[in-house]
Amino acid sequence: MKKVSIIVPAYNAHDTLARCLGSLVNQTLQEIEIIVVNDASTDDTWEIMERCEKQFSDKVIIIDGKENRGPGGARNQGLDMATGEYIGFVDSDDYVADNMYEHLYSKAKEKDADIVDCGVYFEETDRAVITTGDNVTGALNAEKRSLLISAGGYLTTKIFRNGLFNDPPVRMRENVICLEDNDIIKHMILKASNIWNVKEVLYKYCDTDGSATKVVALDSYYKSIIGAMGAIYDLNHDLPEYENVITAMEYSIINWYSHGVNRCLYDQIAKYGASEEMIARYFDDLPRDNMEMVKSLAAQKRRVIKGEYRNNRFVQEKISGLDIKIMEECDRRCNL
Repeated sequence: MKKVSIIVPAYNAHDTLARCLGSLVNQTLQEIEIIVVNDASTDDTWEIMERCEKQFSDKVIIIDGKENRGPGGARNQGLDMATGEYIGFVDSDDYVADNMYEHLYSKAKEKDADIVDCGVYFEETDRAVITTGDNVTGALNAEKRSLLISAGGYLTTKIFRNGLFNDPPVRMRENVICLEDNDIIKHMILKASNIWNVKEVLYKYCDTDGSATKVVALDSYYKSIIGAMGAIYDLNHDLPEYENVITAMEYSIINWYSHGVNRCLYDQIAKYGASEEMIARYFDDLPRDNMEMVKSLAAQKRRVIKGEYRNNRFVQEKISGLDIKIMEECDRRCNL
């Protein structure tokens, strides 16, 4: 058994894949496998993968996906082949420190950890973030899980015990442009017994022009948002820990609801300005297609949310008063 399986989904990654794979094949941790999945690229991504496998055949495994299944589907193909004691994920336009997996794996073995997290550096904004602080590490309880869920976090900065994905098997949503891992991260936190951190910035996030996170088309963003809202609930609400952390889980869904509604209202907010006095105007002048999207978002929210905005401590702490009022107006108009 390998110590860590690292899964890399790759789609049209000509400009970044060599740097990404270079940071992985030179890891100081030995006994790793790097599973690179070509997500039906139309450029020379597959040829880059073939050259890397030929040069590093002892650690690189390549899969040529014939059908574009999105990053979730590509990761699922990697998960089906992963033999590692722990599993990590790297996006093809990012790269990592050469000692990242040695540090994460050493901590995992030291603590018998289910999950180990590290810090991430965002090149575009020149900032570093560690979302798993010392206050939430160790054996997990409802409060720690709630804080982790409300903080968000990143799939790619962590390693996960193999069994979290395979005992029983759980996979990511496929054919999703973005937010395909949002429900899975929360699922891992609910299933894990403990989490630990390495307080070093080891993952380098590079928001390239073509990355899925820069999708701005309204229809695509709406589909991603409404999908994430439903998936967070559907994947997790039957888990034993769900009711103990329902405030944090519902906050995470409400937060996406707010983002989705605001995106549908974007032109109206730009036209009239961000003001509580203008909220009614946002909806009065909303194009029909946008209003239909808003109604669908509201219906999804009604299906998966039990609590009220004003009674949710995370909503009150993390979402602005203006955005709460916009959601309240949206709920009223959609008869929630």
